[in-house]
Amino acid sequence: MLARWFVGGFAVAIFIGSSPLEAQLPRPLVPLPEKGLRVVPFFDGWYANPDGTISFSFGYSNLNKDTVVEIPLGPDNFIVPKEYDGRQPTAFLVVAPEPPDGGGGGGRGAGASPDAAAGAGAAASAGAGAAAGTGAAAAGAGAARGGGAAANRGRDRDRERGVFTVTVPGSYKGDVVWTLRYAGQTFSVPARAKSTAYQLSWPAAMGSLPPLLSFQPSGATGRGPTGIQGAPLQAKVGAPLPLTIWLTDDAVHDKEPIKFGRERPGMNVSWYKHSGPGPVVFDPQKAPFPTPTGQSTTTATFKEPGDYVIRVKADAFGYADSSSGNQCCWTNGYQKVAVTR
Repeated sequence: MLARWFVGGFAVAIFIGSSPLEAQLPRPLVPLPEKGLRVVPFFDGWYANPDGTISFSFGYSNLNKDTVVEIPLGPDNFIVPKEYDGRQPTAFLVVAPEPPDGGGGGGRGAGASPDAAAGAGAAASAGAGAAAGTGAAAAGAGAARGGGAAANRGRDRDRERGVFTVTVPGSYKGDVVWTLRYAGQTFSVPARAKSTAYQLSWPAAMGSLPPLLSFQPSGATGRGPTGIQGAPLQAKVGAPLPLTIWLTDDAVHDKEPIKFGRERPGMNVSWYKHSGPGPVVFDPQKAPFPTPTGQSTTTATFKEPGDYVIRVKADAFGYADSSSGNQCCWTNGYQKVAVTR
């Protein structure tokens, strides 16, 4: 029997009940199955806010190829303490691997720190020692490598970072724990601000900042993973709903010492279903944002009635020092939509 234990993000295989010869025999490399794989919460780190509060940043990893996993709020998707429950997503997308040349899609890019897949997440959960249940969020990088086949290379980078934050008082001493249960596996990750090793901040190395995002041309703006909440909207099933944001890149960027060799927009805008009962189709789902300031529009078409939260992510991944792997620089916007027939 093969038992896998995940320690600090690495998979350790222990053979039980096999002879030494059997354990040494070559075994075929089998690709990971496309469904029934783990969905894991990650703690990405924490931010110190100007008002003295602290924001914990969370993300996730879904290894189920081409499968959006839905885990409704409740016993399979919850946060404790209960007062912080409800901001987390219920739709877990398959995140495309980051391009190795960086830029535009959240790649590493020149000057970006190596993406250890776990980022602050797996390391934090391992260090905090509070991962619970049948799995640990520290499994991040290790589980992604579990298949070993070429088809699965890079899956340790298939992770969505900074999807939402939980803000606590600066005097808060406990943990905020996110738990996910899926396909017979339970993963929990604690967020805490007891170590500066997991403290996140900007600007990035060459000056990049999360862009300023607003849902109104002259309205309030948000910056970073905490982002901003838009006014509630209403929509009808099957009727495209226009969604518009306004962006400003106010960063003072240093000149890139080495060019990537191709032109690319500094910012990009991506739209996601964060939570809700049915599929949502965006047109477009992702679009470049080539100017320092302006607006970006998409349409969202809902297949089923109910209450939804749409998340828009505006990133500055076109710059050399900005990528999801080094935890900079993007801004979230959240839009509640009530959909009727």
